[in-house]
Amino acid sequence: MMQKINRPNLKFSPLQIVQISAVVFAILLTLILWIFFTEPLSQSLSPFWNDKLIDVLVFIPAVGAALAATLLTRQFEKEEIPYHIWQAFAIGLWFWVAGEISGMIYDAIYWDTVYPDLRLTDMFWLLGYFFLGLSLFYQLRLVYGAQNSKSRRLYLGLFTLALLITAWLTNLAEKAGLGEGSAWIILFITVLYPVFDLTEGATAIWLSFLFGRGQWSRPWLGLILFALSDSVNTFYWLGGYDFISIMAQDVLNFLSVASYPASYMVAGLALLSNYFILRYGEDSGLIKVTKQNR
Repeated sequence: MMQKINRPNLKFSPLQIVQISAVVFAILLTLILWIFFTEPLSQSLSPFWNDKLIDVLVFIPAVGAALAATLLTRQFEKEEIPYHIWQAFAIGLWFWVAGEISGMIYDAIYWDTVYPDLRLTDMFWLLGYFFLGLSLFYQLRLVYGAQNSKSRRLYLGLFTLALLITAWLTNLAEKAGLGEGSAWIILFITVLYPVFDLTEGATAIWLSFLFGRGQWSRPWLGLILFALSDSVNTFYWLGGYDFISIMAQDVLNFLSVASYPASYMVAGLALLSNYFILRYGEDSGLIKVTKQNR
């Protein structure tokens, strides 16, 4: 890791920047929930512009998280393992940013017509999952000290296994009549998302326990929140809402709408904090210094 610690030469201290970012994110999240659940505002805008306004508000923390991950990555030398962990994390987030952008473009083109079965957006999301999963794998490899040359092939093997399991689950879902009327590839991708969510979310939870809820576990909390949001969306798409009460549907809607942008926000704030800690050390104001009695 780069050993040189620079003193902050900023208009605001690192601690203040993190605090300001947290306030901005809280305002954005409040606006997203207000726009989504407030009928008078929803009625004053067309469904398209109402949806795009929410997309833009989500896009801001998505870019912020990707930028913070990139800054954090640059605090390590390329030959260091943490560099590869956070580089993969940053690449994954940038692919998700590309997914957000392409999603808005597809909405503009196909809003009043049928969306294509397979979209570029899906490729961006899946590539994002791949690199975020790779980041998790690198982190586990660092924790357990397994650094042999076969580790990347092991990850590719596990990734392939996830695809095979998804194909099996897709066939089961198709036989059960879920996603009726959709092409097999669409059902496959829909099932693939929760498989990735479950795998990466569970791994992120495990890492948070390994780190004892310390500063390096916090970026992974964003993945856990994203897994929660995506699971609700998949449950809805597969027709699960037909089997639960209206009140339960409202609760799941709130969780989905809130946790999706919150996933970017939590990850972004954690990554930004870690960047400042590595760059400025105690001068960042983000480290609790324990005074020793003499």
